[in-house]
Amino acid sequence: RFLSPSQFTFSRAITVPEIQQVIRKFADSAELAVEAGFDAIELHFGHLYLVSSFMSPWINKRKDEYGGSIENRSRFAREIAEAVKERVGDSIAITAKLSMSDDIKGSIWLDESLRTAQLLDADGHLDALVLTQGSSVFHQMYLFTGDTPIDGFASVMPQPFKTGIKVVGKQVLGEYPYKDLYMLESARQFVPSLRNTQLVLLGGINNYEHMQTGLDEGFDFLAMGRAVLREPDLVARIERDRSVDGRCIHCNKCMFTVYSKTHCVFAPEYAMSGTSA
Repeated sequence: RFLSPSQFTFSRAITVPEIQQVIRKFADSAELAVEAGFDAIELHFGHLYLVSSFMSPWINKRKDEYGGSIENRSRFAREIAEAVKERVGDSIAITAKLSMSDDIKGSIWLDESLRTAQLLDADGHLDALVLTQGSSVFHQMYLFTGDTPIDGFASVMPQPFKTGIKVVGKQVLGEYPYKDLYMLESARQFVPSLRNTQLVLLGGINNYEHMQTGLDEGFDFLAMGRAVLREPDLVARIERDRSVDGRCIHCNKCMFTVYSKTHCVFAPEYAMSGTSA
């Protein structure tokens, strides 16, 4: 049993009627996005949030059609993608974020996530997959890599979590050195395996050389997070001058700002307003 992050009570297994309700809510949300005028949506099938937790045998101990084999554990995600596609059709691009691995023993690993991607690809309900890694439960730094900002997290947490993060934070969050294009090694294995779904490369993309490498590897799109949090105009600057390097230093101090207004601590006004630093 796992501790619920929202109410700090022990969670229970979701029932099949509740699963169907969640699927309908995904479709409802997609329809709202279309009505609001968005061009694309991203279904979150990663980071051991609800849908991703079904894919993890570390969490998913179900004995019904949603547990056991990777085909069964992928069923929830596939049914969501199908319901969303049926509801909105081609009126909006449908993407999904999928964890390739999470560095938790017995959880999500590459061979199985590749199989999930192939199933989603064969279904044909998604326009693109955003390939990611890591979890929201344990070893969270595997998603980000780089510095682990223990003091920053402690500064925004109430007791007893403040003390807990100081004592066991590095063991829980993990420590993973940063390197450019740090998801590429795993992500490139998806390129020859999918036929209908475009692929988005994420992780450590900070300059034109990184972008070109991703495209040369066969990815259709590139995703940038922390780099444009520091510099929202980074892509435009690189377009004008290919020698430009992003200023993000991968300190990850932006992580604990999610409890207020997410921003780069070195350029909060720039990140929030888009004006020059």
